[in-house]
Amino acid sequence: MGAIWIYVGVVAVVFAMVAAYWMRRKKPQMAGYGLQRMCPSCGLITPRANVACVECGKVMAAGR
Repeated sequence: MGAIWIYVGVVAVVFAMVAAYWMRRKKPQMAGYGLQRMCPSCGLITPRANVACVECGKVMAAGR
């Protein structure tokens, strides 16, 4: 009977490892998160590399 409980334990550990890997892998990847900002004037999403808004041309503050 001891061998059966060892087998059940091993199967449970393997199942937990596979479930943890699957759950970790299913998280959405947000590529480029934080590399964009919204223009306070027109609301257009603009890359942080740009100093001014692409649509309206308003210069954005560096800290925002």
